[in-house]
This record gives sequence, structure tokens and C-alpha cells, in this order.
Amino acid sequence: MKEGDIPDAESASLNDRSWTSIRIPFQWGKYDKTYWFRKTITITPEFAGKPLVLLFDYPEALLYLNGKPFHGIDKNHKEILICEKSKLHEQFVVAIQAYSGRRIDHNTFAAAELAVLDTTARRLDSALTVLQDLEKLIDHGSFESKKVRDLIHRTLIFLKYFKPGSEEYPNAIRRAYNFLLNTLETELKTAAPGLVHLIGHSHIDAAWLWTFRETVRKCGRTFSSVLRLMEEFPELKFSQNQPVLYEFTKRNYPELYKQIHQRITEGRWEPLGAMWTEADCNIPGGESLIRQIVFGKRFFKQEFGIESTTLWLPDSFGFTWSLPQILKRSGITNFYTSKLLWNEKTTFPYTSFWWQGIDKTKILAHHSPVGLEGQITPKSLLNNVMPAENNQPSPSTLQTYGFGDGGGGPIKENLEFAVILKTIIGLPPSQLSTVQSFFKQLEEQSANLPVWNNELYLETHRGVYTTNAEIKKLNRVSEGLLYSSELLSTLAFLYGKNSSARRYPKQKLDEAWKKLLLLQFHDIISGTVIADVVKESRQEYREINTICTEIISASLQGVSQPVKKSKSEFHFELFNPLGWRRSEYVELAIKSNDKNISVIDKDGNPIAHQVVDRTKTGQTLLCYVEHIPAFGFKHLMVRNHESVEEAGEPWTATSNKLETPFYRIHLDSKGAFRSIYSKPLRRELFQKGKTGNTIATFRDVPKQWESWNIDAEYEKHRIDLWKTKQCKIIEQGPLRATVRIELKTENGSMLTQHIRFYHRSPRIDFQTSVRWHEKQILMKVAFPFNMKTSSATYEIQFGAIDRSSKPRTDEESAKFEVPAQQWADMSDAKYGVSLLNDCKYGYNAKENSLQLTLLRSARYPNPLDPIRADEEVIDQDEQVFCYSLFPHSGDWTKGGTVQQARELNNSICLFQNLQVQHIPSLLDSSKPNVLIDAVKKAEDSDAIVVRLHEAHGNTTETVLRFALDVAGATECDLLENEEKSHKIIKSKLALKFRPFEIKTLKLAVRPAKKKR
Repeated sequence: MKEGDIPDAESASLNDRSWTSIRIPFQWGKYDKTYWFRKTITITPEFAGKPLVLLFDYPEALLYLNGKPFHGIDKNHKEILICEKSKLHEQFVVAIQAYSGRRIDHNTFAAAELAVLDTTARRLDSALTVLQDLEKLIDHGSFESKKVRDLIHRTLIFLKYFKPGSEEYPNAIRRAYNFLLNTLETELKTAAPGLVHLIGHSHIDAAWLWTFRETVRKCGRTFSSVLRLMEEFPELKFSQNQPVLYEFTKRNYPELYKQIHQRITEGRWEPLGAMWTEADCNIPGGESLIRQIVFGKRFFKQEFGIESTTLWLPDSFGFTWSLPQILKRSGITNFYTSKLLWNEKTTFPYTSFWWQGIDKTKILAHHSPVGLEGQITPKSLLNNVMPAENNQPSPSTLQTYGFGDGGGGPIKENLEFAVILKTIIGLPPSQLSTVQSFFKQLEEQSANLPVWNNELYLETHRGVYTTNAEIKKLNRVSEGLLYSSELLSTLAFLYGKNSSARRYPKQKLDEAWKKLLLLQFHDIISGTVIADVVKESRQEYREINTICTEIISASLQGVSQPVKKSKSEFHFELFNPLGWRRSEYVELAIKSNDKNISVIDKDGNPIAHQVVDRTKTGQTLLCYVEHIPAFGFKHLMVRNHESVEEAGEPWTATSNKLETPFYRIHLDSKGAFRSIYSKPLRRELFQKGKTGNTIATFRDVPKQWESWNIDAEYEKHRIDLWKTKQCKIIEQGPLRATVRIELKTENGSMLTQHIRFYHRSPRIDFQTSVRWHEKQILMKVAFPFNMKTSSATYEIQFGAIDRSSKPRTDEESAKFEVPAQQWADMSDAKYGVSLLNDCKYGYNAKENSLQLTLLRSARYPNPLDPIRADEEVIDQDEQVFCYSLFPHSGDWTKGGTVQQARELNNSICLFQNLQVQHIPSLLDSSKPNVLIDAVKKAEDSDAIVVRLHEAHGNTTETVLRFALDVAGATECDLLENEEKSHKIIKSKLALKFRPFEIKTLKLAVRPAKKKR
């Protein structure tokens, strides 16, 4: 025995004489330890010529046999067949890599034994065991019960007259087993309708109560166990999802990977996808969901030559309404989950159904009536018998079997039971199958299936939209960085000043995307992982940031020239990463304290500015920069010693009142808004007698699954934690006014908020930092609007969804906390207000009040039992975020909410001391509701790919105007497979969009002409 990660510890030739000898039972491990155990076994005469098994008792381990990964060991896999027929004096070198888990006490190495296997005896024992289970399950005294009981008695007669261990006893066992099988075929066949497709599977969380390193090891243990089980049971078929797990295996267990590849070729091992990992489907942005599928499907195609047509997400926490279109446009025809069994308020009504998306796309869907880790038992099979839906015959159902995570997948009893139960009376017929076979049969039965035309909302785990705010913010930032990296890399690819600058960094971008897609695994991005996984994730996010920063820097250098530094002149290059021309407020920091300063653009036009900070070494200027081109640059210069024209008079302000070009504002003593009167809208925004920007806190102690859940009655447990420390107006125009609010709690938490008002924009920004030291507290901000409405609208990926704010049904009442992307909105016939965010995902609406969930200080999941919580609290210390109010006339589509949210989340990129060569704005759309979501180089060519979607839910005709020299445009699916060509006329392309439709264009671009 030896503790630690020992190089080559599995090697058959390793000299282990210095290792410690142990006697079994042996105490070992404790918290997060790896131990190695080794033993050389020599076959003696009593074992020679016989099938041999090793019997072990470990928590989790991987057994290497003669230097090769051979079989996993866990509480479900204690028996390992090492040979069918041993040879005298044959030697087996056994090395075991054992993991202690996260227990604080010792593990026990309880047993290690070499034994002879009698396969028929074991199968007869399994048969009689499962028949007894069935007889107890079905109605006592029924015809079926009597037949099963009679079969058990008749089988046992074969053994009655022989003693165990006698020479005739093995023959009696064989005769008994053969009789049982024959009788099942001839006398006990079921007449029940339908068919249960039994899918061998192991649900392996990419990280959860363990780190990424352990996930890799779990793959080695589980996949080796399945491969050995396939050798013993030729009928076994196994389906495994998540391409990232295959990549882990390829990198760390190449010998196992080759064996898996062979089983895939034989059709016995079914790779499932189609996403890179089992992603959350509410928090990642739309482009991230597409890339999950792009990377997942391309991996399976390149590695195994297969097209993945099923999205397999058994455990994700609800599914966005835009998913059917994303799937269909990615060549995916089927969707599977079992998570809606967790619903608290209502029962999801369908097993098999058509799921209709927000754009009317339909996809064939199956919601298993048996949970994620079913087993082949009479009880599980009986749970598949569901009432007929819409008076239609019950179609086929799908049931997984096998243990997940560290459980090692299917076990021998599963397969032995399957033989007995496949056509037996009292149960529906069943067969070992594949997911592809199931959906093929379901499609044949699909004509009259019901339609579900809504999101698939999970009525539990509502806290995951907020838990671990740090992870949520890092995700939003990383998505933005990757978007900008691809966009600027594309500009450099098209306009770079030399061949090196025009080299597209696909390998680096792919590396960063794979990291982000893994971190979007449903438990990681939801924050429902142990603290060690959060630490690992932070490091991965740092690496994404580093990669993207390097790409952006290299891209800028490739299309620019450095500007010589000067003490009296400062140069800034501004880049607009969005697909429309915009005017924006930008802060420029200069190393000068000269009060006579001017800001101009490259044409000498003056730029309005305001000094917002001054230090000993310099000052910061807030500039209002107009008309920054779509996907384009604008150059600014700051010069000393020039006369300055005043930008305007300061705004009217007192201690608790402020008047701006857009608003008249009254604050209360805590910094909440008693009143905001909108001058353009000519109305008060908030209900009379109520305050807006109210920071509310609630005691948040869910009954179970603390990191995951917010209980429905949380509002009954409101507590007022915050005390006002300061409320002060610190800026008074002319470009911007700012109110600074400081709140504190008795536990030492501090909230500092800079509320920003602007001279040309009606948006109100709440720049917020929190030093958070609370435990089991939920924090929300509330805005009670002065309007009559019964619903709120929320952004989802590639669209928006209306949800009731005055629930009338159980289904509507269950949605007391809901997911959204960058905004939510309440509107009536005349006006509305949008609540934007830069990294938050949980909202709720009640009557005409809209609330955004800011923080919740749940405890981390317990690494042994996640229903219980650990003592360490999530999201302590510094949190920084911004939310914004955006009042507008008309509804959110007329008001420009989508654009405002994009601008909040995609700031102007600022680069100092360089000047970009002339680069025309790539393209823009003639209609504001057609948004550009991605600009990148094509996966397999030098074409440029542009992804767009219609954002308002309207049929729309738009014209794309190109500054590029586009030779041709081809419409593609989301995987960039070409579908139809479009004509480019005078650098313009006319397109028609269905409501919420996503389109992908592949542009053939002629090289830019170089100026002499």
C-alpha cells in the first residue's frame, strides 16, 4: 500500500518492495485521499482451469490488471471476472487506485478474495430473486401472482433432491434454470400493450460533489466496468452522453478509449449528445447553447463518424422555450429529459409529446416516467405503465438503468433480471435497446401525440438562477469576451496588415470555448457544487480571460499602428462590438491634471465631456461620444492647454431631490425612490405610496436542497437588515449625475450603490458593489410600477416570453421565481419600464411590481449528502454588478429594450495609444429587431459566418448592408451546413424572418484591397 498519486503505480513491472504491507480489514483514507494497493496473484491447482473472480469491498477504485485499466470497484461492482479459464501458475498483477471520497472518517478495505464463478448458479439465483419481487408486487391471489408463485415452486423442485456441493448439484442448477426460461416463454407471456426500451446508462456529473480530477477518474472506473460487462453479456447495449467525458477518456485512458471506439463500431455502445456537456438551458446565452451542440456534434462526427440526433438532458433544471428551434436547426430531431418528475406544484402531463418552440418549431420529446437512475426491477418496469394520453394507445417508453456518477453504470443483476422480465405476465414487455431505436419507434407512433407549446419550467430548484453570483458574472463576462474575440479576430482576418495578422486563432478560440462550455454544466453554472469546484472554475475562467485578452490584443495590433505617447496629447481607439451605430458614455483616464482640456475625434469635432474623478497623477473624463459605427472604430484625442467650451449647466440638486433632463426624482432617507417623474412620458413611474429600488432581504432556509431551492413562502420571512450609512449626490452633470448610497448591516455587510442619470439617455444605471457577510439570506430589489398589467415579459435566448404577474392556475403560481437573460419588462398600452441586468438571471413579478434577485447566501452542498448543506457559505466578500431601469413609450418592442440591454452588456471597447487603419463597418440591418449574435470565420473554410435572429416576435423583412466585398451569401443551418444561396445586389441582401427565427449566413468575401 502507498498513499498519493504515484507515477506508474499501475505498471506490472513496478518495484513495490518498499511499499507498506497491510492486513485486511484495513483502515485507510480520510478526506480526499488517493491510495494505491498492489498484489501479485499466482494461480494454484484448486483454481486452475476455472472462471475466476476477484471480490472486493471499496468505496470507489479503479483496478488495473497487468498494467492496464480493467474494471471499476464500488458499492455496486464488487465482483470482477478476471478470466474465463485460468491456467496453472498464471500470474495476475493487480493494482488498485482507490479514492477515499470526502468523508472525515476512515474508509475500510473490508474484503479481497479470489473465487471461482458459477455463472449459471448466479443467474438462477437472480431469476428466483426477481420472481419473488414480482410476486410480492402484483395483486395477491391474482392469476398472475399464482402463475409466478407456481413457477418458483416448480423450479425449486429440480434442486430438492441434491445437496449443494455434490457432484450432481451443478447439473441440477442448469436443468432448473433451463426449465425456468422455457416456462417463461411458453406459459407466462404478457399481453400488456406498449414496450419499455431499457437503456444501459451512467449519468456522470462533469463536476458536483467532487472535482474535475475525480470526474476523469469516474470515467475510467465506469467505462472500464461497462466494457468488461459487455464481454460477459453480449446482449448488453450501453448509451453514454457528454462528448467532454469522451475527451477526458481519450486523454487519460487511451486504451479504454480504443475499446470504446470498437464497441461503437459494433453498434453496442451508443454515444449520446448532442451538447458538449449536460448544460443548463436557462443561464447560458443563446450562442453558447448553439456552440454546445456545434462542439458536441463535431466531436462525435470526427471521432466516431456518427450524427447525434438526440439531445439527452436528463438532469438539467428546466428548458428554455427557444430550444426546439436550436435543436431542429442543428440536425437534432429528438429531446429527452426526466427532470420534470421533480415538479412540486403540478404533474407534467405527458410522457411522449411534440414540444413546440417559441418560433413554432416542433421537436419529438420524451419525458421518462421513471427517474434518472432506474433499475431493471418489477417496480421500475411497472412505473412505465402510464394512463393513455388523449385516449391514444400508450406508446413506447424509455427507461434508463445503471448507477450514475461513482456508481459505475449497469450491474450484472440488471442483465440477469432483464432476461426474466422481458415478456413476463404482470408487466409491460421490455427489451434492451438504444436511444436511437426508441425514438425511431416513437416517431412511427407520433402522429397523434399531444403538443406542449411553452417552456419546460422546472417547479423546483429556483434558487439556481442566483446561487453563486460570482460564477454567473464570470459566465456573462466570458460570453462577452468570446463574442468580441471572434468579432475582432474576423476583422483582423479580413483587414490584417500582413499574413501573420490575418491568421485566424481558431485553436485558441476552440480552447476557450471548450472551457466555457464545460463550466456551463448544469451544476457548475448553477452554483450547486462544492467549494473546491468553484475554486477550479475560477481558474478556468481566468484562463478564458487570458486567452481572449491575448486574442483581442493580437487582433488590434494586426489592424492598427501605435501612436507615439505624449504628455500633452492622449489617443484612444473606441470599438463598438454591436451591429448598430450607437452613441455612448465613455470614461477616459489620462495622466494629466490640466484643467484646460479638449476632447476631439479624428476629424476635429469636439466631444462633450465632464471630469468625474481627479487624483494626484491624473483625471478621468466622462465623454459622450456620438455615432460610433456598427462593428466599427472611432478615434478620440484628449489635448491639454486648449480652451474648452462648457458642455452645459449643472443640474438642479438638493439633499434628497434631483432634476435631470429626463426626470424629477425624490429620494427617501434610505436612498430608495419615493418618486421618479418621467418628463418625456409625462407620468410618475412608481405607485403612489410605494418606493422603488427597495433592497429587500428575506430569511432563506429551504426545507431541503439549500443551494438549489427557494421555498414558496420566502416572502413571509422578510427581515430588514440594511441600515442607511450615507445618501449623497456626488455628481450633478452636465453629462451625468450620480447619487451615492451606502447601506450596512450588523454583520458587517456593506452595500455601495452609484445611481447614474444621463443627459442624453433615459437609462438609469445602478452600479452596485456589496461586501457580503450574510448567511442564509435572499436579497432582491423591487420596483412597483404605476401601471395596470397582468404579465411581465422576460428575455430568453433568441426571444422573449410572457409570464403572468397575477397567477390564476397552479402552473402559473409555481413560477414565483423565473429565469431570464438580460432584461425583463412590464408595459401597458402607453408605456413600460424594463429592468436590465449585467449578470443576474432570477426575476419575479407580482401584480405590477418587478423584482430582480441579487444575491442569496446559501451554504455549499454537503459533499456526501447534498440534501444537507455544508457549513461554508457561498458568495461571501466582494460582489459587483449593475442593473438598470429603462422607461420607454409603448411596449418593449417599440421602446428599444433589447438594444439597451445589449449595450449595457457590451460596453464600448477602449484601447489606448494606438490608431486603427480605416476599416469599414462590416454590416448592419435595416430593421432594429433583427440582431446580429455572432460574427466569426467558418468552421471549415475561409468564409465569414454571421448569425442573426428576429428579436420581437414579428414577421420581418430586412436588408443587410455590407461594407465587405461579398461575392456570395449562403444560408446555413446552425452547424454551417449550406442550404440555399442568396443574391447580393449592390452590397445588399434582402432577408425575410419568421417571428423569433434564427438565421446563419456564410459569406464568401473577396480580400480587401490594400492601399498603396
